[in-house]
Amino acid sequence: MISFIICAILILMPFSVRLAEDHLTKTSIQPIPANKSNESVTTNGVVYIGSVTSHEGSDLLCVTPAKIYVPNPGEEVTINVTIKFKHAQPCPYSDWKILTENAKNVKIVEETETKLVDPYTAVKQYKVKVLGNGTLDVVFKYGSNCPYGTEERVTVYFYVGAVSSTELNNTSSTSTPTLISNTSEKIISGIVEEVNAAGRYFVVNGTHVAVRGRWTTSDGLSYNWREMLTLIHAGERIKVKAVFEDGEWRAEEITINGKTFMKG
Repeated sequence: MISFIICAILILMPFSVRLAEDHLTKTSIQPIPANKSNESVTTNGVVYIGSVTSHEGSDLLCVTPAKIYVPNPGEEVTINVTIKFKHAQPCPYSDWKILTENAKNVKIVEETETKLVDPYTAVKQYKVKVLGNGTLDVVFKYGSNCPYGTEERVTVYFYVGAVSSTELNNTSSTSTPTLISNTSEKIISGIVEEVNAAGRYFVVNGTHVAVRGRWTTSDGLSYNWREMLTLIHAGERIKVKAVFEDGEWRAEEITINGKTFMKG
């Protein structure tokens, strides 16, 4: 739930009608006026659509846009990256970093330094030359030995040619306000029906509940998602606080035999 709300705010901050016109520097993030639609922006023939997030561990990676359509090969476009930390920076695992991987038919032309705008927020921009239909992974690497996650990863898609009316219509129908209103939280109590380590979920009262990231207890014990699943057994009673994110219910708190495990 929180990731959708945060991402909605982030989209309003960096996503603009002048994305392709802003110039990057090595030392600062250029301010970009907000786009009220939050869904797609067209400027100089380039169409920027949506945003994409990753929240496998404790921190949230949000990249805007998720898809870019350019009229011709060789166009240069800008993508904006924001990290929302669960724990204030600097932290004991401070060698975290933002990087790109698996560039296909695109080339990084420039990138800004990563800037910490407040103890819980880091931002970065990339200027990318689109050579053809392609993709680019944006990755946030947690600090060395960080117990709260290993990486957050999303893929941005690039296309040469006009965007279809179907794509635009689908974009309009999945606006950010809709995503926010669809996010929710609930408490599930009942008997565990299934534990699926391969799928990283368990089932209680007919609801599939995903288990992600690191988990801790009040007495300081720490578990990864796989270890948490080994503590959950079919046929036993469980209580779960879950939030709906990225199309699935994700556990935030799990209580087993009176002992509570918390994500993060």
